[in-house]
Amino acid sequence: MQKLKMSMADIAEATGEAMPLIYTAINAGHLKTFLVGRRRFARPADVAAWVDFLQAESDAGRPVCYQARKEKEAELVEVSE
Repeated sequence: MQKLKMSMADIAEATGEAMPLIYTAINAGHLKTFLVGRRRFARPADVAAWVDFLQAESDAGRPVCYQARKEKEAELVEVSE
């Protein structure tokens, strides 16, 4: 029988992504998850949808970057643009 829910560790293992990036994707609303008690899970279909979203953005020339720039770097970019 296929799993109906994936733990955070399962998601990291299946996607090859680091846990902080996964939490950032959740906070951005890109990866749908749910809580059971104090543990967070996702349906396999929602993980697949997230990966599909990442691929679609990349194919459209807008690769998703979840790493926030430091304020100083952001200011430098704005000034130079």
